[in-house]
Amino acid sequence: MRKARIISLTITLLASTYMLKSQNTVTLPGLLKSMEQWNKLYRVSAATDSVYWLRKSNIKVNYLPKVELNAEATWQSDVTKVNIPMPGISIPTPDNDNYKLTIDVSQLIWDGGATKSMHQLEDESRKLEQNKVESELYTQKERVASLYFGILSTDMAIRQLKAMAVELDRRIEELESGVNAGVVLESSANALKAERLRLEQSIDANLSQRYSLTESIYSLTGVKIDESAQGIIPSLAIPNQDVCSRPDYKLFDLQNGYLSTAAGALTSRRMPKLSAFARVGYGKPGLNMLSNEFDSFALVGARLSWSIWDWNSTSRERQTLKIQQNILQYRRNAYDEGCSAQVSSALAQIQSLQRQIQTDEKIVELLEKSVKASASQLKNGTITSSVYLSDFNSLLRAKIDMDLHKIKLSQEVVRLYFTLGMSIND
Repeated sequence: MRKARIISLTITLLASTYMLKSQNTVTLPGLLKSMEQWNKLYRVSAATDSVYWLRKSNIKVNYLPKVELNAEATWQSDVTKVNIPMPGISIPTPDNDNYKLTIDVSQLIWDGGATKSMHQLEDESRKLEQNKVESELYTQKERVASLYFGILSTDMAIRQLKAMAVELDRRIEELESGVNAGVVLESSANALKAERLRLEQSIDANLSQRYSLTESIYSLTGVKIDESAQGIIPSLAIPNQDVCSRPDYKLFDLQNGYLSTAAGALTSRRMPKLSAFARVGYGKPGLNMLSNEFDSFALVGARLSWSIWDWNSTSRERQTLKIQQNILQYRRNAYDEGCSAQVSSALAQIQSLQRQIQTDEKIVELLEKSVKASASQLKNGTITSSVYLSDFNSLLRAKIDMDLHKIKLSQEVVRLYFTLGMSIND
């Protein structure tokens, strides 16, 4: 990815006609800030944090004692009997029915780091969820920027059309004076009046389009824009940054971190688990298996559990995670190439627009002289209105093209900022 040298873009302020509520100007950074307060996706982040802390609290329970109440009633077809005759001694035979009510308490002592791994996985999962929200918001910010430049373009067109309408009104007034004096044909004035009506049609079409754009911006930012405001074209320096830091690009690092943590959790899952336990109960029989009476009992102890063989299940899961990491790296490499291509294309487009603007300025200057001369000739009746309108429309198109190129230049720079994940400030 080639670096662009830092140069300042001096972009002419275009007098657009829209505003922020209770303000007379609107800027792209201002709209993006308003979006942060308005957009409902920001509430998702808070809700995600709530889920995270609830899950963390549940994981911490692993270190707390577990208490269980158990009740059991059984009947068995045979019981232990002592059939050895002993003078003076009668050994009772246990009943076939048994009853037991117990309270079991267990305390985890060591689980090989399984609980710690669960905490780490939850931390990584939270980062992924937050990044997902950031990516969705970033996409909507790009949408706001696109709508913003759409309004700038329509406002510029409206401004130019209105300015040219004023110019036509002056020419029509001059021709009508000539018609009244009998030195100019009425058809010449009518041709200009028809062109004036076409300008009104174009203005109306642009106003309709502008309304649609402002409604879309309102739905994303909560900012109501009307016709009495002024818009400011962002004036940003071309960045020399060549490292992409978009939220969706950061996702690669987060996913890799999650997979690495998951691989560590597999190891801790296979470790032995040590716990202590205690049991108190009441039943028939108690701990004396030869008694047929209800009795209370208690016992304490320690328990060690270890899954010695899992039929290579853990090994296969570890291989799966490794493959997923390789796939992630392939996607990251493809993303790097795509980002590099977008940056190169944007820089080339920016340089092209800068050259076009320089040419536009020369074209407008020449056409202004031509229209001025045509207006004088039309007033004197030496040319027809169609000749004047041809020059007039050429100048109109040239001015619109020049201002559109200026807006497009700023838009390309803003798009480059979004591509690289850079902040757009006032």
